[in-house]
Amino acid sequence: MTALRLWVSVLAVLLVSACGGPELNCDLVVVAKLPFEVRNQLLVAPIGIGGKWVTLLVDTGAERTALSEDAAGRLGLERDTKTMTRSTGMGGSYTAHDAIVPGLVLGGVRFPVTRVAVAQLRFGPGLVADGLLGSDILLAFDLDLDVPNRMLTLYRARQCPDVRPPWREPAERVAGVRTLKDRLLIPLELDGVTGMGILDTGAQATTIGPRMAVRLGLTAQVLAGDQIVRHHGAGPGTQEARLHRFSLLRIGPVAMQAPMLSVLPVDAGVGDALVGEDFIDGRRIWMSFASREVFIATSRPGSAR
Repeated sequence: MTALRLWVSVLAVLLVSACGGPELNCDLVVVAKLPFEVRNQLLVAPIGIGGKWVTLLVDTGAERTALSEDAAGRLGLERDTKTMTRSTGMGGSYTAHDAIVPGLVLGGVRFPVTRVAVAQLRFGPGLVADGLLGSDILLAFDLDLDVPNRMLTLYRARQCPDVRPPWREPAERVAGVRTLKDRLLIPLELDGVTGMGILDTGAQATTIGPRMAVRLGLTAQVLAGDQIVRHHGAGPGTQEARLHRFSLLRIGPVAMQAPMLSVLPVDAGVGDALVGEDFIDGRRIWMSFASREVFIATSRPGSAR
């Protein structure tokens, strides 16, 4: 989601880096534990707003936390007539005034968020949600995304040496992680071609953008016989793509044999690729935007579907 005007939240008061002071404090501090469900291969969590509950898609690929127009109306939220947000996604663009909220409650903890974006959202068949819990909140923390146990733990962000996730099970660090604005990018290799993918918990499947498609030699003629699929997301419409069979996708310690991946004809904010729930499914992943670190548990106790 692309904002015309971004607000600096008073969450910053809570999220000061441990390394920002005169003394280095690398203690693990749990801020909140947020249970979630897996619906149609996507993660949805209960969020409290003004004493009422909504269901938001946990979406590290969304720039801002947003409510649907329907949810904002149902909650009776006042709109900020001085602030508008332009949401851009798979379904095109949509512009609306922000909604004023009395904070957000995540896992029993109230966060002093005063405004969220309002968008038109289409999630496709099999999923009903009231909005998106975006990277403006999520990536302000170090995240323990435990899909097998349906729990997202938010830790105070740290920028400390030799940071590892607080797990007993073995985990492998993904080398070469980068950040771009408010996105975490992880290296991937697809049929011998390398790229950087946005780690996107709001994408059902790993999706290839047109820039990487060119490097893979996927011309319109090559894709012409592939099945057409439609992507849903932010915006009022849908985006058509081709479903192509590849040989091997590698992301960190994970190798996916013969994956069927969507190939987009337009960028739509994807860049090289979106790394989605087909990769995240059933795994435990540590994400730190502050330290540019991603760890993946090497044990996988069954699928979370």
